[in-house]
Amino acid sequence: MPFRRHCTVTAPNPKRVPVHKAARFAVCSLLTVLFSAGWQRQAIAEDLALQDAASMAGVAMFLNARAPGLILAVVRGEDGFIAGYGETAPGSGKEPDGQSIVRVGSVSKVFAADVLAAMAATGQLALDAPLSRYAPPGKAPLAFDDRPVTLLDLATHSAGLPREMADPATSADEKNPFVTFKSSYYWDWISGHRPAYRPGTTAIYSNFGFGLLGDALGRAGGKPFAELVRERITAPLAMADTVLRLSEAQKPRLMTGLDPFGKPDPNWEASEVMQASAGIYTTAEDMVKWMRWHLADDATGRPMRTLAHALWRPHDGLARLVGVEATDSDGMGLGWIVSPARVRVPLLLGKSGGIGGFMSYVVLSPNRRLGIFVVASKVDFAMFEGLRTAVRELAAELAPASL
Repeated sequence: MPFRRHCTVTAPNPKRVPVHKAARFAVCSLLTVLFSAGWQRQAIAEDLALQDAASMAGVAMFLNARAPGLILAVVRGEDGFIAGYGETAPGSGKEPDGQSIVRVGSVSKVFAADVLAAMAATGQLALDAPLSRYAPPGKAPLAFDDRPVTLLDLATHSAGLPREMADPATSADEKNPFVTFKSSYYWDWISGHRPAYRPGTTAIYSNFGFGLLGDALGRAGGKPFAELVRERITAPLAMADTVLRLSEAQKPRLMTGLDPFGKPDPNWEASEVMQASAGIYTTAEDMVKWMRWHLADDATGRPMRTLAHALWRPHDGLARLVGVEATDSDGMGLGWIVSPARVRVPLLLGKSGGIGGFMSYVVLSPNRRLGIFVVASKVDFAMFEGLRTAVRELAAELAPASL
């Protein structure tokens, strides 16, 4: 069903508001003040529980985050909710909404994994295909003894590769920090260095690995990775604002966030090899379409979703777990971190991201037909932990696990 337009909240000098249930009375009192002051335009979802829980959670997230702007989108069954809070840029006075464009950083990885799953489901490639099959001539990756790096290893952060791989020859005068990440250097490096560990035995979060995966997918599909994303995901779902390069018409809608030092981030464009790991621009309205597709059960999409949602690399038995939420997850799916049901929070597929003044988090509970996406226009890791906790508590309210 179509979404009604959309809550917006701003507040001067926000104070810390705990999200847990014991503080809900205080949040409710604050909401009353905000509503009576005319600072929110309220949209009513068909699902009263969704409307109430998401409205409360969104206000608390915004006040706690202390970011210039924040957008929350929730899908529950056939109903949904989108709300924007604050400003699209510091001092702009313009409120964000479902059509404001944001960057999602590493949430891009699950879009790349969708392309991988789509190509595997149609037999265009195999998840266990060696990366060497898609390497440029003369750039075959080195194996670890008899074990090659596979596409599945890259998609589950278990290839034994470094987190980043910057080209040391990049000019020191280059202002865009992302220019140093180059496809040519990625293949040069991996063709001359074997993985640090036997692939499949250690999990180490790797943007480098996903860059290689995106390049390999492009080679397997015979077209640039960005075109595969459009062909396999965004065009079929009518996600016109989900792109890897903004058009001139889209650029005015891009929000501006704060860097880790509290300054407006210049929003440097990601290099081409970064597209699969961190290149996606999108909107809350497009994320709702994407979450709805992931939560559907139509026969056409079922083979792809089955691959995309599976737990492929359980943490149990791996020698090391670096950067993959070791204490709060069971293992890796295709780009997703899979968290078990516990303390009323349902089983979740989760992915976080941070780039260019934005931090984002998306979770799916396919069995409960629940999806939640939040993005804040500030890079602050303490803030992000609060958002992550709030999203998981909202999931527990809307789809409580029977534990």
